[in-house]
Amino acid sequence: MTGNGRHRISARMATLAVCTLTLLALTAVPAAAQAVWGTSTAEVPDAPGFEGYCLYQLNIEWDTTEFGDHGMSHVSFFLELGVCDCACDEGVVTFDGIAGTGVGVDGCELEFLGLYECRGDPSFPGDAPTVKYEHLENGCEPAEIGTATLSFYSRFGPGDPSVHPGSLGIKAATVTEVGDITGVLPLCECGSPVEQATWSLMKSLYR
Repeated sequence: MTGNGRHRISARMATLAVCTLTLLALTAVPAAAQAVWGTSTAEVPDAPGFEGYCLYQLNIEWDTTEFGDHGMSHVSFFLELGVCDCACDEGVVTFDGIAGTGVGVDGCELEFLGLYECRGDPSFPGDAPTVKYEHLENGCEPAEIGTATLSFYSRFGPGDPSVHPGSLGIKAATVTEVGDITGVLPLCECGSPVEQATWSLMKSLYR
């Protein structure tokens, strides 16, 4: 086997290890008056074409009853990448065609599209890279109180599980609020794929 072949296998094994080590069963407890909250986990995807990626899954809940009878417009997940020179590189974040589902008005099924805004969601202050979910206009509308399971793929491996205050955002009409997410967020790693996966594995083993 060539050196390049061994490197590719090592990178894949390291990525599998770091994702698997952070597959968590977490329960989010909303703080008082939060309009949106949830959990975030990471695992190895089994879908073909996503080799080298981690699959992140968000389980979120919202309550916009204080927003003046407006249902949820969109949800944003702010990635705490800090100064990340490769945050806007092609393929850093990608999605399935349908990036999530939820429960809408009268129990109908909501479907969501995923968007990656590497320079931030214009609806919120700041310029943190953001994973944004908008519901499809297919006759099912979000209720004022609801739940959804959302996902995205990233070449960035996960960091330590923690409570991340203000890492979720929700918009209803012109009103925006932020809430907490419990779990893992991607870490910015701009080296080669082999370096990224190996360094992530080392960090997970020696934390």
